[in-house]
Amino acid sequence: MPLVLQGSFSRTRYHFMSGIPSGETVNVRDDKGEIILSYRSFATVIGIVAALMAGIVIVAGIAAAAFLIVEGRFLPGAIVVLLCAAFAVMIAMVVPATNVTIYDGAAPAVTIAQQSSLSIPVVTYFIATNDGKPLARVRKSVLSRLGRNRWDILPISDDRPIGYAVEESLGRAIMSKIAGKFDARYECDLMIRYLDLDAGRIIRRPSKEGEADVLELDQDSSIDRRVAVALATLVLGSEP
Repeated sequence: MPLVLQGSFSRTRYHFMSGIPSGETVNVRDDKGEIILSYRSFATVIGIVAALMAGIVIVAGIAAAAFLIVEGRFLPGAIVVLLCAAFAVMIAMVVPATNVTIYDGAAPAVTIAQQSSLSIPVVTYFIATNDGKPLARVRKSVLSRLGRNRWDILPISDDRPIGYAVEESLGRAIMSKIAGKFDARYECDLMIRYLDLDAGRIIRRPSKEGEADVLELDQDSSIDRRVAVALATLVLGSEP
């Protein structure tokens, strides 16, 4: 059964704003166009560039190490692996940690806090109410940027996912990375699954009605809508 919440978190559709410079207010609206939630934009290209660079370094390092090992040069292969890991960590250190507060009117309602100062190879976010009550965690691997972006929803005390949001297909995911930022028609939607059931989707590609950047939840889904909104905030708000 879905968790019953009142007020702004009782909706099933949330319209996000895009292209908002970092530090400015992002409004989240309902289907009537009324502002129901807001947060400070944290969009930056630093994370995107760092993730791509780290991915290239890791893949190139693995390929080079494999070649050296096949050639029987085990020590140089081990050195290459260590150097690649060190460079990946150094790249990750330049990415600022993500900490966001989602406001319901003037009152803070949900907080999103990055649990580690490093976002490579895996970054985990802690989602809680404003009074500190834990709701869930969200985890993302930097390697998912090389294929279909995937965000795992984790319980507070376990690392086994109970849900996830993933780009709809590998082909669309790659097209989105190549052309999505130049033409929204090539963006890729994300499908949300929770407790092995469809829970909704994050719409990034404009629909026939021109709607984009929308979190759409199934009415009967048991996902906590505060967690779903926080997840959509990370997905839609982390990239400019």
